[in-house]
Amino acid sequence: MATEGSWVELEGERVDVQPGETVLNLVGRLRPESLTGDDPVVIASINGRRTSLAETLGHEDRLRLITLSDPLARTTVQRTALFLLAAAAEDLFPQNELWVHFSCAGGYYCELRRETPLTTEEVAALGARMEEIKEENLQLSPQRLGLRALLKIYQRRGERRNEAAARYLRRDHLTLYRMNGRDQLYFGRQLPSTGYVPGFQLVPENPGFVLLVDTGGGRGMPDFCPQPKLMRTLREYARWLEDLELEDTGALNEYIVAGRTSELIQISEARHAQFFVEAAQRVADQPEDGRLVLLAGPSSSGKTSSAKRLMVHLRVLGFKPFALSLDDYFVDRDDTPRGPDGDFDFEALGALRVDLFNEHLDALMTGQEVRLPHFDFRAGTSTLAETPTRLRRGEPLIVEGIHALNPLLTPAIADARKLLIYVSALCHLNITNLSYIKTTHTRLFRRMVRDAKFRGYTASETLARWPKVRHGEDLHIFPHQNNADLFFNSGLTYELAVLKLWAEPRLAAVDPDDPNYGLARTLIDLLSLLLPIDASQVPPTSLLREFIGGSGFDY
Repeated sequence: MATEGSWVELEGERVDVQPGETVLNLVGRLRPESLTGDDPVVIASINGRRTSLAETLGHEDRLRLITLSDPLARTTVQRTALFLLAAAAEDLFPQNELWVHFSCAGGYYCELRRETPLTTEEVAALGARMEEIKEENLQLSPQRLGLRALLKIYQRRGERRNEAAARYLRRDHLTLYRMNGRDQLYFGRQLPSTGYVPGFQLVPENPGFVLLVDTGGGRGMPDFCPQPKLMRTLREYARWLEDLELEDTGALNEYIVAGRTSELIQISEARHAQFFVEAAQRVADQPEDGRLVLLAGPSSSGKTSSAKRLMVHLRVLGFKPFALSLDDYFVDRDDTPRGPDGDFDFEALGALRVDLFNEHLDALMTGQEVRLPHFDFRAGTSTLAETPTRLRRGEPLIVEGIHALNPLLTPAIADARKLLIYVSALCHLNITNLSYIKTTHTRLFRRMVRDAKFRGYTASETLARWPKVRHGEDLHIFPHQNNADLFFNSGLTYELAVLKLWAEPRLAAVDPDDPNYGLARTLIDLLSLLLPIDASQVPPTSLLREFIGGSGFDY
């Protein structure tokens, strides 16, 4: 908290602050015009961490003001739109609980808990009520409450889910956002009032709907992009969690407190095993000249372990499968193509030796010998194996890598000879019924742990690379995911409780002056939602071992 004689650095300029002064007070005193107009200041960044304008300033804080058009305000706009949705659902359907399940199709997939799906007219009514609340421009006020007081509030209301979400946090205080008599336990900041949300749209998606949000800055309303296979996979996982009564972080923590982690791990691993049994049979049913399996997915989805697990189940069926990793076909680092910013673009198809890969693929499928490459990530160079490799007719060949579903990778192979598998950690986990940990965060935690353990990268280096990785996925992976014949959800319900043991100390080591400090602290906050699980309980065959080490497979 600021004291007499305190100052902050406001976008490079030292300015005096008064004791207990908030960002809003400071901006109103020094730059009142910035709080109005077409592009007002809506949130702030203090020492690299985004926060609401109600945050109190401390001595020598570094303060940056963030306007509505700034990309850094995007998630805050989306979160406030979800608050509008929650309020509208409470008004129109007070007997039915709203669930915001996951991101998909360009927005947020949501459902009401009831026997019958929402009708088109009901979805339209929800959207209309949201618009009315937006036009009322109701203030969103953060209130900091002690954990004990907050738990008592939820106990009196019978809101067990919110109580469970808060109970296991290692914090003495939590922030509750209030709007015209309503309040929500959101783990994140809100806009100053409902009128700041530029726009939104509800699209029916039986049995629920998708919320699309215009986040301002001229970005406009995102396109609704139907992804039926992905949507089906995500919904199946949500139903599975519901059946297990494991829908949110509070329920997961209660499993851990009750000593049921072994049971949870066994159930999660069995779910994976079930997929590989079915996938192996699909491969076996392919004709002898068509047992080429192309397995793709975004970064840290577990492609390598998935290929190895599939091979084990194929061996059970009497086959002798062979696996190729596209990672071994990287060009030498000095030959890697560069992006518009001049940095290496490891996600581009041009970062692979496609010609050599197709030469080897043709040779292997016709029974010829080839010397396969191996890429050394530390050295950034590739070498060819001394011992040649040859496959017999009918032996399954499994190729895994981020571009495996791209038709440009295998243009000479007929579609009928390929079995396409898409792998991703689609293990969203709700915090409450209205907020959740994104699947992309799970992959980021996986990558961070693996990068530190096997590639020598710090957490800051992983975080710095992540935006480019995500951009590459948007360009090179997600456009091809609906080509897949099979979708494998490689997420494990318990894995964040294990990964936190590796990720937390590495994130805590990110320096306050580091550009990635704010994101590092946000990720620490997410991990604080969960109690830890001892990694010794994770079986050596688990896909998670690819990232934490101790796997029964060779990598």
